[in-house]
Amino acid sequence: MAELVDQEQPIVDAEFRQFETLFCRSLPDSFRLHYLRDNGGAPLEDDVEAGRWGLPVHGFNPIKYGTLTIERLVEDYGDIVPSDDDVGMWAKSTFVPFAYDAGGHAIFMSLRDSDYGYIYLYDPDNGAIFLIERSFEMFRAQLYETSTE
Repeated sequence: MAELVDQEQPIVDAEFRQFETLFCRSLPDSFRLHYLRDNGGAPLEDDVEAGRWGLPVHGFNPIKYGTLTIERLVEDYGDIVPSDDDVGMWAKSTFVPFAYDAGGHAIFMSLRDSDYGYIYLYDPDNGAIFLIERSFEMFRAQLYETSTE
């Protein structure tokens, strides 16, 4: 299985719970468990080149520790107002920008009532929003290719 490298200092449950207070509601348990195990990090280049990395995720932003934390990104982004009115907007406490693609575009989880837990790709240059998956569990399941060589 592919794994994350270059992670930041691990967090404990109390730190996660403190982080969670930044948002309008509780975060999914699968998200919490992921971050208690892997606080940020990027896929191993060999795994990407070997095709074991399923989604185009270039890395995960850490909680609390490191330079570009999720907390900082929430402040930097403010509200997300996409160019497509069909998906609506996200106030800064209603989304969690936790990962990014090779172009530096944010991958975030929605905390709105209408699409709680959905994972999106956000391109701030043109305001485009793309649905990736309908839950963090489904997103994680697609991260790692399960085929064996």
